[in-house]
Amino acid sequence: MDALLHAVESSQSSQTSSQPTSTRTATSSPHVCRICRRTYDRADHLNRHLKSHQNARMHKCTRCPKSFNRADLLNRHQAGHDRRGPDWPMIERTDRVAAACSGCVLAKAKCQDQRPCTRCQKKGLACEIPSSAPAPTSDQPLADNNPFDFGDSQPNQDSITVGTQQNYHSYSIESGISEIVSAGLSTGGSAAVHQTHESPRRSYFEGDSAIGLTPGIGYNPFSTTMIDATFNQNMGFIPQDAFFSQDIDFGMWDIDLDNIDFSMFGPVSTTDTEQNSMQVNSNPPRQRPSDASKRYAAFERSPWVWKPTHKDQGMNDHHNLNLNEDAIPSVLSPNSGACSSDDFSNCNIGQKQRDQILALLFSLRHSPIQALQFPSLSLLNSIIQVYFVQENFKLDNLVHTATFEASKSLPQLIIAILSAGCSSISVDSIWKMGIALQEVTRLTVANYWEENNSNTRNLQALQAFMICLDVGLWSGIRRNMEIAESFGQPLIIMMRRAGAFAARDSLSTFIPTYEDSKTVLEAKWTKWAEIESFKRLVLHLFIHDTHASAGLQKPPLIVFSELKFPLPAARNVWLAKSAIQWRTLFLSSQSENPLPTFLEAMQSPNLLLELSPKADIGLTTTVLIHGYWGQIWSLIEARKFFPDSKRTHQLWLHTSHAEIYQDMSSLRSLVPSLIPDCTEVVLIFELFQMILHVTLEDLQRFAGKFGEEEARKANESFAIWASTQEARMAIWHAGQVLRAARQLSPAKLRGFTAIAVYFAALALWIYGIMLGSMTLSPNRSPVLLNNEETMASRHFRSSGQGAPGLELTNDDADRGREFVELSDTDKILNVARDIYRNNFPDLDGPLPPLVENLGSLLRDLGDSPGSRVSRAPSKGPA
Repeated sequence: MDALLHAVESSQSSQTSSQPTSTRTATSSPHVCRICRRTYDRADHLNRHLKSHQNARMHKCTRCPKSFNRADLLNRHQAGHDRRGPDWPMIERTDRVAAACSGCVLAKAKCQDQRPCTRCQKKGLACEIPSSAPAPTSDQPLADNNPFDFGDSQPNQDSITVGTQQNYHSYSIESGISEIVSAGLSTGGSAAVHQTHESPRRSYFEGDSAIGLTPGIGYNPFSTTMIDATFNQNMGFIPQDAFFSQDIDFGMWDIDLDNIDFSMFGPVSTTDTEQNSMQVNSNPPRQRPSDASKRYAAFERSPWVWKPTHKDQGMNDHHNLNLNEDAIPSVLSPNSGACSSDDFSNCNIGQKQRDQILALLFSLRHSPIQALQFPSLSLLNSIIQVYFVQENFKLDNLVHTATFEASKSLPQLIIAILSAGCSSISVDSIWKMGIALQEVTRLTVANYWEENNSNTRNLQALQAFMICLDVGLWSGIRRNMEIAESFGQPLIIMMRRAGAFAARDSLSTFIPTYEDSKTVLEAKWTKWAEIESFKRLVLHLFIHDTHASAGLQKPPLIVFSELKFPLPAARNVWLAKSAIQWRTLFLSSQSENPLPTFLEAMQSPNLLLELSPKADIGLTTTVLIHGYWGQIWSLIEARKFFPDSKRTHQLWLHTSHAEIYQDMSSLRSLVPSLIPDCTEVVLIFELFQMILHVTLEDLQRFAGKFGEEEARKANESFAIWASTQEARMAIWHAGQVLRAARQLSPAKLRGFTAIAVYFAALALWIYGIMLGSMTLSPNRSPVLLNNEETMASRHFRSSGQGAPGLELTNDDADRGREFVELSDTDKILNVARDIYRNNFPDLDGPLPPLVENLGSLLRDLGDSPGSRVSRAPSKGPA
């Protein structure tokens, strides 16, 4: 931003001044600053001037807090100390601080020297000063510490190399400055800038700082220990020192960037190190026409492409409602350690409810008259118990188990619960029945709403339809997936019109007291549970919509800022098993201050550390993570919308990308201390950060989803992308997705998490294919992408040195661990398929249809034929 302000001042002064300040012109001098258009006769003078734009202030005085851009200015300043003597009083400036606190740096606000500062006091934030970079010693070249150093003001410098990211602590748009410097030096005399292969359409994310934002050094997302969230000098696009906020109050400025000429910005340069380890050939890897054709054919068999025929119609699978119970194993043993039958005795249905379900089945147009072997009451109750056991372990569970009474519930909700319970059971005939019941739920709920439109505000009807969408969207059955995707919008509109997204009135009427009678207490508990259920239904719908948008590459239908109500109640209060227990927990979790909203929590994530006994922190953190998706989607769309020639917009997009990445990394560092079992949350985090560096639509295009011609175009684009730091960041996060997937609990790799593994495998596979177009240095050291962060992995992301790959654990103890390079593309796809396979402990049962189909698609995309993903064939509707 300082560069932009400097350019504005220079432009204004040139317009208002009638006389030129120098007889030299930009065209007569060989050395011209591309930022302010100042001219110099010698290259070393221009290099020294460029430091003033960067303003890194790496030369720090050891006797006072001042720092300087140039070594000669520091020497002159220190000479003043020597003349004054040790007793000379030090004059401290009052208009700038020695170091701004982290909160003011992130908010780009002015700070003060006193701690806590005024802003942090007003907002109740922790006023902490981030760690700063060590000053370079006299015998250490400045270029070793600052990647944007262009000499130490020594004359006659003949060759200049622009470095890659090592420190990003001094300027908020340093990668933009590196572009300016690269273009400026390339025109100046003997100054030589080393550049890699230039893309005809350069991605603005190829700048170093936008993709050098790594999580904390030594950060382990799967550890439950508290990690320091403060970014150090190697990890921040937003600076860690005081320069950014000590001179500029951004509230004073109203800058029209359209009046600034950015046409002089050149392409981003890279270091010699990166060029030596990874160089791009002039031609991308050639694809045979049969390869693209084969991939497109594979997609036609996958869940991603569906071409309806005249045989596709509602209730086609009603015959699956016939179930021979003698041929299936016990679903849930009463002595299971996971739960006890007594825990869900209120959830069991009776013969009356079973008859109501049958009545709804026969009321449909395609009545399943042949359904003479509809499941028995005992089996139906076992499936219901499976559902509630699964729900109690979810962060975003929908139905309040303690107040649920099957005898008073809508039969449509019971059918939806049965459908979801069937989808969790690895018995072929049972999950087929679940798919058929999902269709019944969709049709009967629609009829219920049509009979009386006021039923669109009924909580149980809305919950039933939500469960129906959950089951259908990731069922792996192409027809059901498409219908579930299209029917998400009506539910969102109904709930939005009902005011479910808005801030609700105070719950003071329902606050329990110890003087309440049993009847009054039960009534308050029931009403509170209904209000809280509406809130959690909205949050569940928001997460569902985010998954649908990311997984299916479509715009999100819910904006995060729509969630205007306070955070959900604490999880132990929500799971209370009786009204008396609820009252005790509710009163103990109350505080004088009301719970913050989701926007307030997003803007101050550290608040979550203080709210753990008062709010459901696990659900809140999950919603905050998904709240970033709207920003990521907008950034991806803006990247497509604005051409590269719009340098003003490109700078804005570049800055937005870096700030979103840093904010996500900051929140992720808090996750282990907020959620005990954070593996699934980290997996989604890593996927979203991967998407910041490579879009899922482009991955699908290369793989062949959109046809042969689109695959060929994507091949050319990815050949350029693979040589950038953006690509290395993408595959790092893809490797972390696979790492998290391996650590998921058994049978948890289904739905959106299975989708995440599929896309991560595509990113690694494509990068491995593109390695064939690169000239790689020999004897490269292995870089483990699916392991903890190390110095080697950080060095690979910044410079490209090393051989990226995955670490595999073999079942054979003699073979131990195996390292597989990404260039071995067949093995990389098999890694993902093995992750699918190993997450389901039932070796004799089939995989869920979605997982089965995704694994088959990965197999078909590979060059070598392989066996089926599952251990047993899964027969069902396509």
